Amino acid sequence: MTPPRRPAVLLAVALLATGACAPAPTATDSPLPSGSAATPASTPPPSDIPFAPVAWPVSGSACGTPGAGGRIARIEAPDAKTVVFTLCAPDGAFLARLANPAMGIVDAAQLARIAADPGAARDVAGHGGYRVTAWGSDNVQLGRVGAASPSAVEPTVILRWAADPAARTEDLVNASVDGIDAPTAAGLTTAAVTPSLAVVPRHLLATALLGFGKGAPFSDARVRRAIAAGIDTGSLAAGAFPAGSVAADHLVPCEIPAGCAGSPFASFNGPASTAALQGLKFNFDTSYTLTVPDAPIPGLPDPSGVGAAMVAQLAANLGITATVQTMPADQFRAAVDGGSLAGLYLDGVAAALADPSAFYGPLFLDRPASLAARRAGAAAASLTAAASSADPATREAAYAAAATSLRTSVPVAPLAHPGGAAVFQADVKGAATSPFGADPLGAMTAADRGQVVFEQAAAPAGGWCGMQASADAIRLCALVTDGLYGYAPGSLDPTPILATGCTPNADATVWTCRLRTERTGDGLLLDAADVVATFRAMADPADPVHLSLGDGAFSAFAGIFGAASGALPVPSPAPSPTPSGSGAAAGSPSGPPFAPTPSGAGAGAPTTAAP
Repeated sequence: MTPPRRPAVLLAVALLATGACAPAPTATDSPLPSGSAATPASTPPPSDIPFAPVAWPVSGSACGTPGAGGRIARIEAPDAKTVVFTLCAPDGAFLARLANPAMGIVDAAQLARIAADPGAARDVAGHGGYRVTAWGSDNVQLGRVGAASPSAVEPTVILRWAADPAARTEDLVNASVDGIDAPTAAGLTTAAVTPSLAVVPRHLLATALLGFGKGAPFSDARVRRAIAAGIDTGSLAAGAFPAGSVAADHLVPCEIPAGCAGSPFASFNGPASTAALQGLKFNFDTSYTLTVPDAPIPGLPDPSGVGAAMVAQLAANLGITATVQTMPADQFRAAVDGGSLAGLYLDGVAAALADPSAFYGPLFLDRPASLAARRAGAAAASLTAAASSADPATREAAYAAAATSLRTSVPVAPLAHPGGAAVFQADVKGAATSPFGADPLGAMTAADRGQVVFEQAAAPAGGWCGMQASADAIRLCALVTDGLYGYAPGSLDPTPILATGCTPNADATVWTCRLRTERTGDGLLLDAADVVATFRAMADPADPVHLSLGDGAFSAFAGIFGAASGALPVPSPAPSPTPSGSGAAAGSPSGPPFAPTPSGAGAGAPTTAAP
């Protein structure tokens, strides 16, 4: 019988007293031997498939076809080490899209297994440093594949899950795990004063915003500037947002490359802002509405709490009286996007993409009827130019120009970048977090314990990141499957992983990637046909893997590349292992296996110039 749990604070005191006497974290069930990379007996490894040139679609372009690839017009594998992506429009953020953990590559033979049995995705072997060696009732063990490497230091990584944050916090304080995600507020307070624990912030890709409604007085950019500078964003982030959140002085988090290019929004100065409003004859005798959604929305996790804090700040800092007005979230979104709100409002934006375009696009380019878009002015042209350029220097200069312009027009004001936190034992070296959940657990060292044990809220689903969307699911699959690009710990600068690099053409509509020589955890050799098969499985609703798992399994891909439910005109047959020497790649569509697009033209060429 499990003894009753004691409050975390009391346990922290006990931990301080006992110090190193706490037991080392261990798996809760009996997994395979530590570090084993053997495939479970029930799922023998598939056979490698000889390479043959392949393309998706077989001919023409997927652009404009409902559900077919979104931004991707065509993917070609002309030889075993080359993949060519033709896009529907210029895309300077393409490498950031490839670097998202959901773009992990799986061998075509593994995809054939998943098409026949969706449960095979649970222990699929990828090109990452680990593979699944055992599942328990509340944990999964991963064993390192081969020798130690910078991304796979410890022989074993164990993921545990417990829905109750208090239970996770207690497990950490008891030293039965090396780290936990999303502790309780009391747990964070405990960790901050416990030398044996270390808090690691999780910076999310999100921004909470103050918006300005239609008509006077908020149609005047000078009024908007004064109000924006009269908000103490540091106090707001600390008091009204989750632990790990930070004040925002740019619309894009600074961790994103070029995110903080250009001038920041004005820093807090209540007296100067009040004086500016007085000089503009602002009506302080009127009570203004502050509209908030009635439920959390991306970038705004607690609308009512932030609304109350904002009303208090408007009164204390600026002498403005405001009252919170709640609105159903769907009606709120329609009103903001349609530019029909009056008064002030709170909004948010969250991105699946570590690129400025994922923030600026939804705010100023994608919803032209919104007041924010109409007030963006000259920034819109700079944002369009940045989103469609592949040159880092050109993009940064354009984003800097846009940010400086937005600082003047203030169509919306950034308030905070909502975040979170993980907590680790202080003796864990290399502890770091990822905004996507792809925490580099394999790169950490837990003293001399020979394994890293991390506890999260929910059970992961499997080893292929292509069919995962939640951070808890990605925490596992990112250890198992690598993508063409990825991120080094603590960085959001796209880095080649399975590719040696991807090079754009002059207008960033065609990207040519060269592959490294890599093998999966069960020995399958990476080739370009595997990349085509992986992307096709996610992008083509008629693909057998897609049909087997359903559209909902690929929501992450849809968010990154814009695909939606639908079907291609010509369905494709199920991928299946090809007998050696046949020359056909798994998952090849019926008809000619490869029909290259004529250079500079043809159906695979871009159809629009929109960002």
